[in-house]
Amino acid sequence: MQNELTVFFTAMIPFLDLKLAIPLGTGLGLSATSSLIFATAGTIIPGALILWLIGPITNFLCKKSKTINNFFKKLFHKTRKEHSKNFTRYGALFLILFVAIPIPGSSAGAGALLAFLFGVDYWKALSLIFIGVVLSGIIVTAGTESVIALASLFNW
Repeated sequence: MQNELTVFFTAMIPFLDLKLAIPLGTGLGLSATSSLIFATAGTIIPGALILWLIGPITNFLCKKSKTINNFFKKLFHKTRKEHSKNFTRYGALFLILFVAIPIPGSSAGAGALLAFLFGVDYWKALSLIFIGVVLSGIIVTAGTESVIALASLFNW
């Protein structure tokens, strides 16, 4: 069970998450499915926590500091003004694809910040982020398995 926990906790690392955890799990001898499951669970937890805590933390900071309050008002106003039309039109698909594309910075945590910025409901955002994480995990697993198959084909 130690390898599974290693994959689970590695997936919680921002910017690396399951992009590192799945190949690590495979390298530790776990099956692709097992690596995918533990990495997905490890990746979704920080995203859910960020999504749950960012509202109360932002509200608290805005009440304590006029500067922070003005910063967030300007940020939300500018972002929503410039992108709300597109986000309303493509919001669900955009959030899923943003999280699903396995590049650094496009993980569950970044998706949670984006969902908060556009005011997406907690459960809807969490569902969309989960779908994105699963798709990302499938892409990374397929890539990892492909590299392993090529390496064994050429006896590396």
